[in-house]
Amino acid sequence: MADLNNQQHLTVAGGTEVANLNDDPGSPLNVVPHNLSLHFAFNEDEDALVEGRVSLDPEPISSEITPSILNQNGLDDDEDGVQDCTFTQLLSTGVHADEEFYVHHTPNGTRMWCPNVPIVLKPVVGSVYETWKDVFRQLRSIFWADEISKINYEVFGDVLAFDATYHTNKYNMIFVPFTGVDNHKQCVTFGAGLLFNETTESYKWLLESFLKAHKKQPKLVLTDQDPSMKAAISEVFTDSRHRLCMWHIMKKLPTKIAGDLLQNSELRALMHRLVWSIHMKPSTFETRWQLLMEEYGLQDHDWLKDMYSIRDQWVPAYFRDIPMCCLMKTTSRCESSNSSFKVNSSSANTLVQFMLCYETRIDNQRYRQRVAEFKTSSSVFMDSTGLAIEKHAFELYTHAISTEVRKEIYKGKLFCYIVNTEDCDEGCVYYVNQLDKRNNATNTFTVILELSNQSVSCSCNNFIRIGYLCRHIFCVYRVNNIERIPAQYVVKRWSRDVLPKSLFSIESRYGVDTRPQAAARSQILEIVTECVDALRSDVGGLSSFAEQIKELKCKLLNGGPVDDEANNDNYAAVEELLGVSLDGDVTLDNPDGIRNKGRGKRRRLSRAPQDGTSNSAVKPPKTPRLCRTCMKYVTGHDSRNCKKKKNKNKNKSGNEDEDEDSSSASQEST
Repeated sequence: MADLNNQQHLTVAGGTEVANLNDDPGSPLNVVPHNLSLHFAFNEDEDALVEGRVSLDPEPISSEITPSILNQNGLDDDEDGVQDCTFTQLLSTGVHADEEFYVHHTPNGTRMWCPNVPIVLKPVVGSVYETWKDVFRQLRSIFWADEISKINYEVFGDVLAFDATYHTNKYNMIFVPFTGVDNHKQCVTFGAGLLFNETTESYKWLLESFLKAHKKQPKLVLTDQDPSMKAAISEVFTDSRHRLCMWHIMKKLPTKIAGDLLQNSELRALMHRLVWSIHMKPSTFETRWQLLMEEYGLQDHDWLKDMYSIRDQWVPAYFRDIPMCCLMKTTSRCESSNSSFKVNSSSANTLVQFMLCYETRIDNQRYRQRVAEFKTSSSVFMDSTGLAIEKHAFELYTHAISTEVRKEIYKGKLFCYIVNTEDCDEGCVYYVNQLDKRNNATNTFTVILELSNQSVSCSCNNFIRIGYLCRHIFCVYRVNNIERIPAQYVVKRWSRDVLPKSLFSIESRYGVDTRPQAAARSQILEIVTECVDALRSDVGGLSSFAEQIKELKCKLLNGGPVDDEANNDNYAAVEELLGVSLDGDVTLDNPDGIRNKGRGKRRRLSRAPQDGTSNSAVKPPKTPRLCRTCMKYVTGHDSRNCKKKKNKNKNKSGNEDEDEDSSSASQEST
């Protein structure tokens, strides 16, 4: 049972792709329900194989669905509180035995599913087996991939890397995720598997299950030097090229070369420069390899001879004809993805806990993909080279790729220049010099441009390796005033709109609503988003599209077309409702001031009446107040401005002046 957030393809090892037992009763089970979520619900104590739960008198398990299998309440309560619907309940709710799954809700309200398969195919606590061999076979291998993974593989599955990782669960099952690179140059997971061991048969079954889910083989498969993987790939991926990880090979170099040669930094530098070069042809590599071996006396070195014999499986020069051959040269992306899964998981996790950790990590990965998608759609073009082809590249590619293309255009403008041209049958040959600042050297490349259909090719062959035009071709485009990248050179996997917009919608993340109104709503939102993205650089087009949307909105909300007649009808309805006419100018005055209860008091300035009479005659008399100085009830003053108080202060100040004069006179006489 699991959430309906992601639809997934489930395959359990062994047998054919039908939901029944194999002819061999001791072989593992194979269940392939289509578009189902995956979830494990094992009891930790009952899963322990070492405690020996084999019955001495085994009874065969019936494949029929009988009421005796279910409890008396009609519900099978798991330890996690999830209640399973019975077969009788399924029939009463309209779910038939030929349907793939049925849906119900947990006590907490979460939507869950159960595969609609015979009971004999489900793991049951207390199952009886005939032999120990059958026991060690309850679950061996499993592979899963949801619908989003399938869509990502359909677009970005040209280069694939996978590597085994360990210590992710308490059963020591081997975790094998399949990793690629999306249009933002970020890691993307195409699916994952759990294996019982690392034999050729296990990897062969895993790759076969991978093909059942994704329906097509990758162009390039990247792994380490595991012989089991190599044998399985050659048998299953017959149309793919297998490439070994260069890093795993080169990291063995210090341990394979002993003596003084190990301390020779020049030898190591020459070896790395020769092996990692992406511009070298196979014939050039072989010549330089032989010269290097002769210079340092390594012609008879066993390990180097072995690596040279399989040079076509790991040296980049031998993969020049494969598109995206430099997308991944090592399994570093795969190992980085594996380590990220280990962050959320541990060796003490059960399979249920492991799957929850896996889903958490996948959600984080897809969140980063949505962030990169938003950054691409919201970024604004900033002209840095002054060339029209730069703007076209910005409109075509994602933000990450357009940044790299901009660098190539910039370098083609500054460091590349045409030294000579020659006419040919196809068009014109340009000899382009590139200044190499690191080596203070100048490299010459040839660019053949067919003027008829603007077909282009370059001797550096960078277009094949990186998937977009190199700086030398941009130099030729600049000279010929080519403003747009030809359509035949736009690789779809790097474009902005390679993935459907519905993939990033809320419905895709939190479940699929199959109701017709929900499907129509998603379709409308996707169409509007595509139109806005298509007009992202056209201000006039965006304004026109906004006006059309507003008109359509008015039509829908007003229940009719937007025209003068409809507007007149609306005005007439408003006039009838308000009882006034809307024709002509309307003068509005300020409202009269009012005095509300609880307002604070304030004094108003007196104004002379217009008839010339005095306001004092109409004022009411004031109430006398007690003056604390003269101790009388008066209306003209109070204790602050009483005349008696002023006279006292005056007399007091006069006496003080007389005292000061007398004291000063006595001091003078003295």
